[in-house]
Amino acid sequence: MKNDMIRLAAAALALTMTVALAGCGSDAVSGSGSSSAASTSGSSDVPEMVDIDFSKYIDDNGFWKDIRALDYVTLPEYKGLDIPAEEIEPTEEEVEETIQGILSQWAEPTQITDRAVEDGDTVNIDYVGSVDGVEFTGGSTGGAGTSVTIGVTSYIDDFLEQLIGHEPGETFDVNVTFPEGYNDSTDAEGNTLVLENKDAVFVTTINYIEGDELVYPEFTDEFVAENLQATYGWTTADEARQGIITGLTESAKYTWLLDYLEENAQVTEVPAAISEYMREAQLASINNQAASYGITVDTLMMLSGYGSEADYLAMLDEQLPEAAMFSLIRQAIAEQEGMAVTEEELQGLLGDNYDAYVEQYGLNYIKQDVMIGKVDQLLLDEN
Repeated sequence: MKNDMIRLAAAALALTMTVALAGCGSDAVSGSGSSSAASTSGSSDVPEMVDIDFSKYIDDNGFWKDIRALDYVTLPEYKGLDIPAEEIEPTEEEVEETIQGILSQWAEPTQITDRAVEDGDTVNIDYVGSVDGVEFTGGSTGGAGTSVTIGVTSYIDDFLEQLIGHEPGETFDVNVTFPEGYNDSTDAEGNTLVLENKDAVFVTTINYIEGDELVYPEFTDEFVAENLQATYGWTTADEARQGIITGLTESAKYTWLLDYLEENAQVTEVPAAISEYMREAQLASINNQAASYGITVDTLMMLSGYGSEADYLAMLDEQLPEAAMFSLIRQAIAEQEGMAVTEEELQGLLGDNYDAYVEQYGLNYIKQDVMIGKVDQLLLDEN
């Protein structure tokens, strides 16, 4: 798959960071209740927010400013191509892998209920906490259950160690002391409750011990209607399977078309300004994400799975030339087709989010993004 959408990676990175940092826990029994929790990264290396003008290199038509793509690109025929069916039709194995991937979102671990909790177990528990007999905000699971791993999950004091030896179905008191510097909480009426150095009692129920194996739901009509209809419109398993086959086929066709354009479009030069802009915008985006979380860029990259800032920069250097080339080829197709994106069209696409998106990204950037989508849809529709 071509990495031509690299300028959108910041949004995916932000989502990754949201998930990664959520694991730190803001619950009143987790280990992050201290007001100094954000100081784990070197504060002197935390970047400051910078202004990003996403639209400054893009003109009012959504094209690269002062760049006519057809001056650099000779396009091959890109409509009515003879795409070999065997190149794009998914195998039964690919369909089943996709179905299993969907089902994995609802997979649950096996539930062990016939032995006592041991050190290292992952245990699903419920609890209600109180200080001086008063329940406090963040001190309860609300009956929803939460899974913790003894020796891994960070909870205050020896909360999790006190689960050892108890069996699923038991309800008992866990007694802990909040550490120095712990944040205040509130009671049910909103009154401030000081937790620092206070003894607390958590009435805790062990629901089950999680096994190592996952139990997947069956891909039935009932499952599809309940879990997939709202997102995909599917109501039966057969309908879902056909939708998956269609999606895999379209994806394979899209990849085939990009490969075709790469091999057959004649590109004399890719203006350096395109990749320079993509790099500038991407680096500014990750800088601001790190700043918003109060962490270093290196830490951001580590939590996001890129290794380090140096690793991320190396990846950019490798991928940006191809991304810039495909952006130029897409613009050439848009120029040849006489495509345009109007503000009215954008307002219809973005609805109530129009003003917020324009303020953040600028009108020209959004036009370019929609133009890319139009070109891609044209390629799919015409082949």
